[in-house]
Amino acid sequence: MWEELHQIYHKEIPAFLIPYMMTPQMQRLKDVDMNCGMQFTSFPRYRDIKGYSRYDHSIGVACIVYHFTKDRRQTLAGLFHDIATPAFSHVIDFVNYDYLTQESTENMTGKIIRSSKEIMSLLKKDGIAAEEVEDYHTYPIADNDAQQLSADRLEYTCGNILNFSFGTLEDIQAYYDDLIVDQSSKELCFRSLTQAETFALHALSCGRIYSSNENRYGMEMLAEVIRKAMKCKIIETQDLFLPEKEIIRILSQSELERDLQHFMNLDRVIQKQEEGSIRVYAKKRYIDPLIIHKNRVSFCSKTFYNALDAFLKESQEVYLKGLEYGE
Repeated sequence: MWEELHQIYHKEIPAFLIPYMMTPQMQRLKDVDMNCGMQFTSFPRYRDIKGYSRYDHSIGVACIVYHFTKDRRQTLAGLFHDIATPAFSHVIDFVNYDYLTQESTENMTGKIIRSSKEIMSLLKKDGIAAEEVEDYHTYPIADNDAQQLSADRLEYTCGNILNFSFGTLEDIQAYYDDLIVDQSSKELCFRSLTQAETFALHALSCGRIYSSNENRYGMEMLAEVIRKAMKCKIIETQDLFLPEKEIIRILSQSELERDLQHFMNLDRVIQKQEEGSIRVYAKKRYIDPLIIHKNRVSFCSKTFYNALDAFLKESQEVYLKGLEYGE
């Protein structure tokens, strides 16, 4: 599925990217899933979900950037943007109590690139300086301010449209064919309201899942297990760069086995204020794309405006309790 998606972004992976993709630092991302550990729970949505790795996501972002810019530096910045992502991704932001920005792990990107002999050798061969590829925030096509459309947001939205069965490859092809670059803002934007509106609604559906009661509670439960494991020296900070399944194995053979099993057996979350219930806050993600020569979708579509308004008004001031199967 991911190869087909990459082919939509660009017919072939640019040849110069392949040696960078093969470096140990990029290969590690094959073991970091985009679902932030939720694939280890028993929530119905995740029981049979396909694997979606940070590696596949990063290749997709690089292909999108290259398709629209043909610029190697921007493309590599897109490829490397998640190179510092630890196991369980944004769960570690929860561990660090960075619930609302979820950016606490990004500051290691440059260090990882510069400490890699393989990457630095390739960059030297290609005449590219590390500082030109270590911060994708400097390239608007790769990344831009929240709610705008960038390669990063486009890729994980398209990936999750497929993963959550909101749409098909044909839908994604239609979105992609409608995109161009706004020359003033250097932002990816749509030609037509119809495609922009449908995409924005799909992205909003994904956003509802990212900040759903199940995801917020599940990520906090896994974060609490990891906090305890680090406090007890069961795992160290560097162990967060092990494969996710290896960390699960270590935890399952530790004194935190019961805590881990509670997380893995989570089947549903209810709103109930009682002993053991918790409130969890999380970043609300959505995209309000630009339509060329017009405005953003929220200004042009009452349907999207109303749906977005309802989403933003949904309160997270609720007490949550996770239940295991059979409870």
